Amino acid sequence: MMRWICVLATLLWIAPAVGQSIRMGEEIFERCAMCHEVGAQAENRQGPHLNGLLGRRAASLPDFPYSAALREAGEGGLVWTPATLAPFIERPRHFEPGTGMIFPGLKNPADVADVIAYIESLQPPKQIAVQTGQSLVEIYCGACHATGRQGSSPHPEAPPFRGLHLRYDVADLTEALVEGLSSGHPDMPEFEFEPDQAAAIVAYLESLR
Repeated sequence: MMRWICVLATLLWIAPAVGQSIRMGEEIFERCAMCHEVGAQAENRQGPHLNGLLGRRAASLPDFPYSAALREAGEGGLVWTPATLAPFIERPRHFEPGTGMIFPGLKNPADVADVIAYIESLQPPKQIAVQTGQSLVEIYCGACHATGRQGSSPHPEAPPFRGLHLRYDVADLTEALVEGLSSGHPDMPEFEFEPDQAAAIVAYLESLR
């Protein structure tokens, strides 16, 4: 698990260094469309559909039979972002040994960046932020808190996140998330997030209102 938490913390907000073209990415994506669909009517094929991919934990669609390797990566904290998608698209079987993806990868970094730009263009920025925030709180906070719209917290003293807006102005939590969030409970770990990560967490918490 720590492997992918470290990958996430290191790479989540690093943008690809290569210039991107959405139009070229759409053309190159045709190589991916043999297995993956996108769009309003997208369905799972040999690979899962890629709608809403960015900000989502790996192997988290409930209706697709992912490989054991990718399920393990998702459970360990792998989240799909432009930075984590890039090495996967380039060499999927090297990036995640044991994946069921048969595509050998795109060798040209410009092609990889263009495909990612196309995938990113299919999602509203707010959706990406909310999904990223949800993934972060599930990874870092889900062991104690109920992070969704229902259910009880695993830790009896940890409040469900869906009710935080009743106790705080969640927008004011941004600074605390960056500077180091802690509480009076001795068993609560202290976390520090990058500003964009904190903004994504707040966007998710606000979506729970």
